[in-house]
Amino acid sequence: MSAPRAVVIYARPPVRGKVKTRLQPALTPDEGLALYEAMLADVIERVARAAGDQTATFLAWSEACLPPESLAGALTSVRVELQAGADLGERMAHTLQEKLHGGFGQVVLVGADSPSLPLDYLRQSFEALGNVDLVVGPADDGGYYLLGARRLHPQIFLKMPWGTDRVLAITRQRIKDGRITHRELPRWYDVDTPADVVRLWKDLQHMKAKGAPDLPRRTFHMLASVTPGRF
Repeated sequence: MSAPRAVVIYARPPVRGKVKTRLQPALTPDEGLALYEAMLADVIERVARAAGDQTATFLAWSEACLPPESLAGALTSVRVELQAGADLGERMAHTLQEKLHGGFGQVVLVGADSPSLPLDYLRQSFEALGNVDLVVGPADDGGYYLLGARRLHPQIFLKMPWGTDRVLAITRQRIKDGRITHRELPRWYDVDTPADVVRLWKDLQHMKAKGAPDLPRRTFHMLASVTPGRF
C-alpha cells in the first residue's frame, strides 16, 4: 500500500486591515476582510472535498489566531496547525519536512487566494508525484499557487524574494540546476488586485451559469453583493 498523502492550505489569520489590502480602495477594509474570509472558507471546503478520504487535509496559519465564527463550519474538515520558520521559504520547507518525515509519501501545499482553482489541478498534482519529486502550479503573477513534493529539496526555498514576480523564474532555475524531476501544472491566478477580482467574478458567473457543483458559493455571494458597478 502506498504512503498516505497530505494537502496543507497556507493562510493568514483573517484580520481587518491585514488581508487583501491591495484591493483598496476598490473594496473597503471591511469588504476586503469579508472577501478573504469567504475565499478561505471556500478553499478549505473545496480542497478537502477534492482530496477525499485518502488524503489528510491541514490548514496552517501563519500565526496564532482565534478564527471568526464564519469559518467554524469549514474548519471542521481540516486539522489546524501553525507554520514555523522565519520567512515563507523556511515555513514551507519545515512543513514539507515535517509531513514527509511523519509518514506522508506526498505533500501538496496550496494558498488561500485561488477559490476558483480547478480541482482537477489538485488531483493532477498527486498523480504527478507518483513519478516526479516536485510539482509546481505556476501563477500568473510570477509566483506559484501550488507546490507539492515527495522528497524535500530545501535549496529551492532559500533566500527567495518572496512576494515578487521573480519567484517562479528562480524556482525553475533552481529545479534545473538541481536536476530535480518535476512537472508543472496549468497556469492559474491568485486574487490580489482589483483586476483579479474582476477575473474571479467572471469565472464564478460562468461556473454558476454551468451549474458547477463545486461553485465557491460564499465567494460568489459576497462578490454578488459588491461587484456590480464597482469595477
